Amino acid sequence: MALNFPGINCYCNFCGSLLRFQIARAGETVNCFSCTMETVLFIPGLDAPYPSHQYTLETRDIRWSSNQFGLRHVAGTVENKSSKHLDWVRVEFILYSQTGLPIGSTSDCLMGFPPGNVWQFQAPVSQLEAVHTSEPLLSCEYGRILGTSPAALPKPSANANGSSRLMTSMR
Repeated sequence: MALNFPGINCYCNFCGSLLRFQIARAGETVNCFSCTMETVLFIPGLDAPYPSHQYTLETRDIRWSSNQFGLRHVAGTVENKSSKHLDWVRVEFILYSQTGLPIGSTSDCLMGFPPGNVWQFQAPVSQLEAVHTSEPLLSCEYGRILGTSPAALPKPSANANGSSRLMTSMR
């Protein structure tokens, strides 16, 4: 005879897929069935199972850049200011057009982030019409990370012939 246990739904902290679990398992780390990334089960609407100071991250030096092939990306650094080794960290940006409309997003992910380490991320941007971004959205297996100390983001500027170039320094 199978027992029916009351369950609750939450979402994977990496891919956003729906996860159903027994309430008693809140706070456990599991692998998502969709993306296989580790995620901590949580009860939506309640405080996170782990205090946010346990996974403090700081972003710095966010800028537009391009690689040796001319492909542009949003680059910068993330520092793990916590005492926790994070299994994964993702930085994500919403991309906006000149008119201020959202036109997509970009992200970069790092597997294994020890305390005190600094990560140089590069989130690729393929949308030609993207001219500015949101503040960085950081997440890890513990969930969305708030209070990341983001820097102001630069916007590409136009040169004399009207074409867009990427800013390489902060304004």
